[in-house]
Amino acid sequence: MRSPSRLIGALWVGCLLAPGLAAQEAAERVRLDSLREWAAAQSDTTRLAAHERARMDVARANRDDPFIHMELGWIALRLGDLTGVKRHHDEAAGEFEWATELRSGWAYAWYWLGIAELNLGESGMIALENIRQVLGIDHLSRAARAFTRAIEADPGFTDALVDLASTTLRQRARGRVMVALEALRNAAATPAASRPPVWLMRGRLERRIEGDSALAAFRRYVAVGGDSVVGGVEIARAHAALEHADSAGTTYRTALGGRITPEGRTEIRRDLAWIGAAEVLAGYDALAAESIGAWVADFWSTRDVDDARRPGERLVEQFRRYAYATANFQLVSRHRLFNVAFAIRDTSQNELDDRGVIYMRHGEATERARYTPPGAGTEASESWLYRRQPPDENLIFHFAAVGDVQDFRLLQSLASVCVRGYGGPDQQIVENQAGTFDPACYGSRAAFAPVYDRLQRGGSLYQNLLAEERGLVTRSVRRGLTTDSYRITFAGDLRPVLSTFIIAEASRRPELHVVFAVPAGRLHPVELPGGVVYPLELRVVVFDSGGREIGTLDTLRAFRAAAALGAGSFLTEQLVLPVPPGTWRAHLVIQERGGGIEFGNVVRAQRVDAYDMARGFAVSDVVIGREGSGLVWRRPAGAGGDVPLNPLARFPANSAALLFYEIYGLPEGAAVDTRVVLRPEGGRSIFRRIFGGRSGGDLSYTTVTETAGRAVVRQRLELLGLKAGRYTLELTLTEPGPGRRVTRRDSFEIGGRAP
Repeated sequence: MRSPSRLIGALWVGCLLAPGLAAQEAAERVRLDSLREWAAAQSDTTRLAAHERARMDVARANRDDPFIHMELGWIALRLGDLTGVKRHHDEAAGEFEWATELRSGWAYAWYWLGIAELNLGESGMIALENIRQVLGIDHLSRAARAFTRAIEADPGFTDALVDLASTTLRQRARGRVMVALEALRNAAATPAASRPPVWLMRGRLERRIEGDSALAAFRRYVAVGGDSVVGGVEIARAHAALEHADSAGTTYRTALGGRITPEGRTEIRRDLAWIGAAEVLAGYDALAAESIGAWVADFWSTRDVDDARRPGERLVEQFRRYAYATANFQLVSRHRLFNVAFAIRDTSQNELDDRGVIYMRHGEATERARYTPPGAGTEASESWLYRRQPPDENLIFHFAAVGDVQDFRLLQSLASVCVRGYGGPDQQIVENQAGTFDPACYGSRAAFAPVYDRLQRGGSLYQNLLAEERGLVTRSVRRGLTTDSYRITFAGDLRPVLSTFIIAEASRRPELHVVFAVPAGRLHPVELPGGVVYPLELRVVVFDSGGREIGTLDTLRAFRAAAALGAGSFLTEQLVLPVPPGTWRAHLVIQERGGGIEFGNVVRAQRVDAYDMARGFAVSDVVIGREGSGLVWRRPAGAGGDVPLNPLARFPANSAALLFYEIYGLPEGAAVDTRVVLRPEGGRSIFRRIFGGRSGGDLSYTTVTETAGRAVVRQRLELLGLKAGRYTLELTLTEPGPGRRVTRRDSFEIGGRAP
């Protein structure tokens, strides 16, 4: 809601220059503007009140003079602005309403009646405000009707058009949106069509109804001279609503590259504010205009990387979330209750209820549960579950509309609503201490966590369970309100086996190799003439500690077969991605496409040590391969030839492992002391005959480099007599001369069951 002082500063000139007001003669407009300007200039409340009393005496003698009522209305508005007393705004509304009765064709009178209604705002009694809104007699609805009448009197009255759209956007009723939208559409045939704010507000209203029309309106806004950044951001949002993701991203990036005005800065901030921490937003606010584009691009890019999304996906998702949240979680009243049981105490955000706050941060919940206790006077509660893959803990949120059927608040414990007769707007919510709980309330969330199933049974441990549940919810709330996410979810788990290794490419720069195996029985083949195909989408995202992308690989592989593969079969593949030297993290994404039911997995934040192998003594990772594994790394003879891989990292009992690694930075003929240690998981090294019949425990030998700069080493490792289980192989090489040691490790399994 805008106070009269702010309106006066912005609208005196705007109204004076308004192209219409055709029902009022020029002389009348000049007189009205003079009265309004005088009232706006006053700052002495005592003098202003005295003048009001004097003019009221005149009004009693001239009750049918619309000018005196307009003057008294502006005086009352100014007094209300200076004193903060709402009674003055009510008096102003009465005076302007009287003027409309005397001159129904005066757009000024209707417009200022709308302003007075806006300043009156909502009732402090939420229940009363809800009833008023249902009946359409609340001040917001009255303001919208007054603006509509102003536009009917003068279709080109720009300020009335803009304020009508603004008030309508704060209401949920589709019928009111259509009324306002029709007024703005009709304005296209008036001089108001040349004013950018009219097209901006029309686009925002059109977006509630029809996406293509919104896109056209925002483009027109830019064409008639609107802010290019504001327009670009709105066009990007319109593209997102139409599911034009690429166009949305391109348009947004283009907007960021333009000259950032204060209006553009504010518009960009609207999307950041839902998820950015206070210190992040403070950093944004302190940026120079020329730095905003790069900063904002990095803000959204790091979120794409964090959730293994493609570039631009998180921003487009934010646009989608906002459209959904405003349609489903928009607050009707800006007056909000306070209660110690509420997890969000700050009520300065008055656009969305608490469900909307969580939705903007984390999107659609994995599961929702809603429960309304039987009996009169009870209020509904709603709970959301976000399932997370271990080691992350699931997120659980509980909401209740306490004292207001529209405003769902985030709670600190489900116990706050599972106590019979807990609520009313004037009654504090308390946790049950006597055990008079509603078992069905807890039972409705039994699928969310075991503690809710135990709570519905009650018993002697009830109080302990309450403490456990509160801790669970407290952790969720803390994470939920300080993080944001756009996790990739799947209908089912592919259960892939993934492994990685680093080796140098031809110029000795690091390459990340990703090897995977997927059980065919977990996949859904697509039938084609002559056989089946298994389409798998594979993505590798490598990033630094700040969440900035270092490298990415995104590919679709289609595996063809004459018939569906049987149980026990695997699809295997190898991906190669160049990366710079350094210590990084990598997300590995694998998902099927085109089979109707999509299974997949995201392996998050795997450590990647990309050694600098171009300078000095260095060693690649050790590759532990197996002949007949089904996957071979094809390499030219000059690079040492093909290397058998082992996608499952598993060996049959009494088989042999084929070791492969490379040594860099040494001259030809250099002697490298080498030691191989094989340990069972959690145990000591293996002392037995493991290398081609040669005896030894922790085996030591010397490797002589055959070429300068890069030497390929192959070794056969006999796995004779080893028990089933997991083993770690440790390879240590010592540089000739300086004696610097380099150690590489990898693990594998002997025996075991298929994934």
